[in-house]
Amino acid sequence: MTSQSHAHPLRRSLAHAWPTPGWKSAGTLALLCSTVAWASFPRVAASADDERQWQALGIAPLSSGGVTGMAMAPTDAAEPIDYAPKRAFVPAEPVKAEPPTAAAPTGPIRIRGRAGDGLYWALRTAGASPQAAAEYLSALATEIDVGEVGPSDSFDLVLGANRELLYAGLDRVGQARLQLVKWPASGKWIDAADAERPAPAHSGMIMPVAGHITSYFGYRYHPILHFSRFHAGIDIGAAWGSPIVAAADGQVARAGWAGGYGRQVQIAHGGGVVSSYNHMSEIVAAPGSYVRAGQVIGYVGSSGLSTGPHVHFEVRQNGNPVNPLGVRFASTPVVDTRLAAAVKARLNALLNVGTRKI
Repeated sequence: MTSQSHAHPLRRSLAHAWPTPGWKSAGTLALLCSTVAWASFPRVAASADDERQWQALGIAPLSSGGVTGMAMAPTDAAEPIDYAPKRAFVPAEPVKAEPPTAAAPTGPIRIRGRAGDGLYWALRTAGASPQAAAEYLSALATEIDVGEVGPSDSFDLVLGANRELLYAGLDRVGQARLQLVKWPASGKWIDAADAERPAPAHSGMIMPVAGHITSYFGYRYHPILHFSRFHAGIDIGAAWGSPIVAAADGQVARAGWAGGYGRQVQIAHGGGVVSSYNHMSEIVAAPGSYVRAGQVIGYVGSSGLSTGPHVHFEVRQNGNPVNPLGVRFASTPVVDTRLAAAVKARLNALLNVGTRKI
């Protein structure tokens, strides 16, 4: 017998009869929780304040027949908004332009200082850019070993308007001063001291044109005059217009027409030695100019008393002809006085540039 059999009859009649869980109970619970069930409930009218709040949010509540999250359809209850008239144009106050800043100086500058513990960093500290410092060291390297620059040595450089290096100087303790000027015509560095020194002498001569010898030095039968006579030089056959070069360093003593020699250039090499280049088609060298061995002075032709394009090449010692193939001499060094004067003038101009010294 259970405890329920002993309960009072009235208590048993009031006891709630709970349904036994099953498929029917589960279905009923699902229906109650569904959207359809909620929509079938009687609608409760929202207050005016609630309606305005929903309208402000732009969505329709379920109580008004809408679906949550959906935008409300426009209604006659919407309040119109007055058209905002276009505002009158008010011009802005003009902005005053600031005065232009002074441009950085573009003229040449001069930088000086001491090498100290490191030449490169001393240059950088003095105001030289990395490019200018590197170019300065490269210029010095054409003449000296940069690693031998001492801490007490003084550097001196001049930069142009575009901050390119124009002058590289170095005062070395107990040694000669180095003054390198960048020459515009060649772009090379010239030591102002060397410009006034004679050029180094070279022994012997080079052939003035690429070709083969057609007639040698000495007596021969002349192909035009048809008799034997002394041949004071050698003939070198070459194609018309081939370049003719100076056989050695020297100064052009003559350049022009010379009778049977045709167009002729004579170069004085010092010590009474003069070389002669004849029968040219065109002359390039100017009288009085200085030339180097291998420099073009004219072009092969057949001017004057000639049977065809060739170079009649002569060498004379104190006016006497000598065999060009046997010439072995140390020519007297030649100084280009005009170049030396021009380099000196440029050096003075560069050294007068304003100095930035530390």
